Amino acid sequence: MRLFSFLSSLLVVLSFALPWFRFDDGEITFMGILREVLTIPSGFEGAFWWLNPNSTAGMFTFIAFFAGIFMILVAVLFGVLGGRLGPGIGTIGMFVFTVVSWYVYGSGYFGILAEGYVIALLSFVIGFVVAGGEKL
Repeated sequence: MRLFSFLSSLLVVLSFALPWFRFDDGEITFMGILREVLTIPSGFEGAFWWLNPNSTAGMFTFIAFFAGIFMILVAVLFGVLGGRLGPGIGTIGMFVFTVVSWYVYGSGYFGILAEGYVIALLSFVIGFVVAGGEKL
């Protein structure tokens, strides 16, 4: 069942180029989120102005957000290399990413979701269920 893990991870990689969130003023892809996290153009406060890094809750939210992104990337790497554990890690990473994003955007969260996010989430879940099979 490693083929399903590989295919689901490839589908997630393809979803990185699609919009994950749609706002009134534009779209955000996973690559855009990753670029914002890694490049930090105006420092920590500029990249994560919405997290309020000066508070304890804001710092915890940032750590959880970064952990979710890291888990998604590690899951794709494991899945592409044929590991059955990849989709499981990706499902947990998507859950963490979702909880933090839901906390940030509040009740309008489901209204801003786009197809890239949905494809990635479903790919990880299906890959976990099918590739997990008997054991991880």
